[in-house]
Amino acid sequence: MMIQLEMGPEFQQTLIELGGMGQSVTAACSEGLKKGVKFAAGKVVSDYLTGQSLKRRTGMLARSVDGWMAGQLEGVVGVPDNTAISKYKWLLGGESKTITPKNAKFLTIPIGEALTAAGAPRFESVMQAEMQLGMDIFRPKGKNVLGYVRGKKGKFRPLFVLVKSVFIQGSDALLDGVLESEDQIVDTIQQEVYKVT
Repeated sequence: MMIQLEMGPEFQQTLIELGGMGQSVTAACSEGLKKGVKFAAGKVVSDYLTGQSLKRRTGMLARSVDGWMAGQLEGVVGVPDNTAISKYKWLLGGESKTITPKNAKFLTIPIGEALTAAGAPRFESVMQAEMQLGMDIFRPKGKNVLGYVRGKKGKFRPLFVLVKSVFIQGSDALLDGVLESEDQIVDTIQQEVYKVT
């Protein structure tokens, strides 16, 4: 998910009218836009990826949000392609997805001890949980949970809930953050133009 910012069609007409000064104004606008998209990316991270519509767990998605120039007068705010979290960047937009298991009957959703204090999964799979805990993980009859029992008289400790699907709604964080930054982007461009005029 990326949002691209471009100068409007009347901007080109203005540059033609400015004549020789048009080059300086173009460079100033480009510099202002560059600073503006960086500001917008920061706004997305600080105001929309921290305790708002997306609960930050590992911080990888937030660290990947950036602002950069795609051309002289084209700024982009988003997550660059081919990053470690490319498959999750859709969460920044308004898209929704239903996730279903590919090669099993159920998805295993970590709960309780299978989560870190931040809410991130402690184990990549049930098998990894068994190896790290040194315990057999099993499903009690008639229940949709997986867990283990420590010792002969121990209490069942659930680690995973079994579900057939999970619905996830995107956050619109990227669009909201960029729209909220619009005035600042315009101000930054104007400040750069004032320096050369």
